[in-house]
Amino acid sequence: MTASTGRRSAALIAAALSLAPLAACTSPPEPVDLVSSVADGRLDEFGLIEGKPYEGAHIRFLNCCDTIPQFAALRERTEEFTERTGITVEWANIPYASYLQKIVAESAIGGGTYDVVAWPDAFGPSLRIGVQPLDEVLPESRVDMDDFPPPFQEAARVGTEQTYGVPFRGFSYNLFYRTDTYRELGFEPPETWPEYVGQLEAMKEESDLHPLAGQYGRGSGQNLYTWLTMLWSNGGDVFDENGEPAFTDPEGIEATEQYIDLIRTGLTPAQSASWGELEATNSLLHGDAETTLAWSWHQEDFTNPDKADPAALGEIGVAPVPGFEGRESTTYAYTWLVGVLNSSQRQGPAWEYVKWMTDPRTERDIALDKSDPATTTGITVHLSNMRDEEVNRANAGLPATQADSLEHARTVPQTREWPRVMDVLEVAVNEMAHGAEVRPALEKAAEEIRALD
Repeated sequence: MTASTGRRSAALIAAALSLAPLAACTSPPEPVDLVSSVADGRLDEFGLIEGKPYEGAHIRFLNCCDTIPQFAALRERTEEFTERTGITVEWANIPYASYLQKIVAESAIGGGTYDVVAWPDAFGPSLRIGVQPLDEVLPESRVDMDDFPPPFQEAARVGTEQTYGVPFRGFSYNLFYRTDTYRELGFEPPETWPEYVGQLEAMKEESDLHPLAGQYGRGSGQNLYTWLTMLWSNGGDVFDENGEPAFTDPEGIEATEQYIDLIRTGLTPAQSASWGELEATNSLLHGDAETTLAWSWHQEDFTNPDKADPAALGEIGVAPVPGFEGRESTTYAYTWLVGVLNSSQRQGPAWEYVKWMTDPRTERDIALDKSDPATTTGITVHLSNMRDEEVNRANAGLPATQADSLEHARTVPQTREWPRVMDVLEVAVNEMAHGAEVRPALEKAAEEIRALD
């Protein structure tokens, strides 16, 4: 997995999703009923059952990438969970290249090897067959789903009316900019795309740095991050209410033309036609660019003296993405969920761990702890923590900025088809960045999506 914790490669997605239909012709283990597995008893402040009813239980957590600061912090603090409950937890740190296939296979075929599973939002609809619905246990658990932003709640429902996962990692898509340049030129963070383009044009004249580090290259759908944000902010959408491609509407054409114009007019360098998130953020991180659009977690790198160029360190600000004139800015929300596998024979203790790791107190403690760069993070998914003054002081105001952005945010379509749709769209965006005309490229993409079986 790249540092972005971001999206998956199209090849891996296709391979992973090809495993899901196996559930239709293979008998998975008989699901255990989560409700009957949960012990009775008083709950402590974390919503954990007092008296250690599961003492001695050992559960396995299927996750990846445990060097991500937030994941590393959770794993390290799991000792506190064990002290409270008597439950030991083993993290299965699967390499990301294998992880996507593993989580789909485990949910579709099962086997009882794992008890708790984490997944990126786009995989929820495919995982749903093997994950326990949580609606019956949530009311007695003290898990407050209303403390999560609306797009995180939507991802938790995986395209249904039921809740299958609890958010435990998530971000908004934001504008990062050089505050020293903005002060020098008298700029404020832009509120609209025309204002932002005007700033980029001025920076192109006044600075030797790239005005924008864009990302138009193919790979894991990363060139769709900005495109989707602009599409939604201009009143467009990927699909209409009938499930038909809607991005060829006038709003979609206009948003896409403005996105592609950024590279055609040289506001982002020509080489960004092959850049993904890593290259774009590194351009700002290393002092080669004035602005970029990226996930909010990147502030962890932008404020890290071991990673940021000395001239950029302390001079990178974060703001909501711009909107369009007369319309409400709509940013992109990305979510990781965690839930209990149907095939687990230890669902009671598994649910205890899900409650603990997604509790706002656990999250707040991690967000305030700056003792070790390996576990330092300002990423929070609870609105109560995003608005917490102490949490914001410790994290340069990023949580509040993210909360503001997530008030008007969207998540990717919660359908099993989305990964294949994403593959079609990222090819179209890359072709347009290399010179293809916007309208024909979008119309071609729409036809290819309609032809997906």
